[in-house]
Amino acid sequence: MNASGTYSCRLTTGQQSAPVTCAIGSESLDITTSRGKQSLNYADLQDFRLINYHLFLTTASGEMELSELGHDTESFFENLWNAYMHRSKESLFAEGTPLYEGEGDYTFTEQGVSQHGIAKIELLDDALLLCPHDHFARRIPLCFTHEPVEENFGITLTLDTGDTYRFSRIGRDTSAVFEKMCKARKTVSRGWQQAHQELNSHLDERLGERQHNYRHILDCGCTLITGLYRLGGEGFWFAGLKEGRAAVELVTPEQTATYLYAYDCGNRAFEYSLRHAMESVGLHREVIFTDLSDKPLYQMTVGRSYHLRFLREHNQGRVIHNPAWDKNISEFFG
Repeated sequence: MNASGTYSCRLTTGQQSAPVTCAIGSESLDITTSRGKQSLNYADLQDFRLINYHLFLTTASGEMELSELGHDTESFFENLWNAYMHRSKESLFAEGTPLYEGEGDYTFTEQGVSQHGIAKIELLDDALLLCPHDHFARRIPLCFTHEPVEENFGITLTLDTGDTYRFSRIGRDTSAVFEKMCKARKTVSRGWQQAHQELNSHLDERLGERQHNYRHILDCGCTLITGLYRLGGEGFWFAGLKEGRAAVELVTPEQTATYLYAYDCGNRAFEYSLRHAMESVGLHREVIFTDLSDKPLYQMTVGRSYHLRFLREHNQGRVIHNPAWDKNISEFFG
């Protein structure tokens, strides 16, 4: 690497090979050849692995190989991993000063499907962050977890959904991290419960002009649920659930529509995904419904949360708040 922060190496794609220079940016890996410049956005980078001093990058369109980095090989890999992690954190809206930073083995099981590998690990005051060198980064919110379990030199977190996340091989830090995690989880869980109690105790007042919407959805025979986004954040949401259909209302200062969903997984499973998805996006609620074709950061967000994917896949459109709103909502619920 020279003073400008670029690395000289060889790029091989398919049967073609050529010398290039690479620059690790905040949003992409920029590659310059004799024919020009191309950028590999981190949203398109699915995996990268260092094998015998060759770096293999798996993208949505195929595999690339970087070699002839010499003594810079390991530093290139580490710097790329750090940049990729930073971008993954941005996509997961993970904020705050870490209570712990390290690296270790991880295993998680979501909906019966398991994944394992090596990850950079951060314990934040409201979540555990796992960032491997692939697209399986996860932010695990402490407000939805059961008590952490420390065993066999590792720590396991189980969510209310039944998903489990375990990390290990972090050396002598295990017990200290476990204590910090237990303390953070207790604080977050208490605050999360109190905030929801406060919301429900003053619901009519906080609904404001949305009281009509709430009452109308209730009159349609729906079960009503309410929830917050991130702890300490602004706004809240409520939803009416009825026989595989849901109407979700975002109560914010902005003018928003009512979002409609159809599902066959049962109300409880839908509620889990809704609560997790809403908490995961925080103030970035547009991720739930917006077109992602020109938003690579949000593409990473959705790719790292099956709850967000579930909502997007089951969305049936939206109803604008206009004189026809009551009629449209009534027809949707039949």
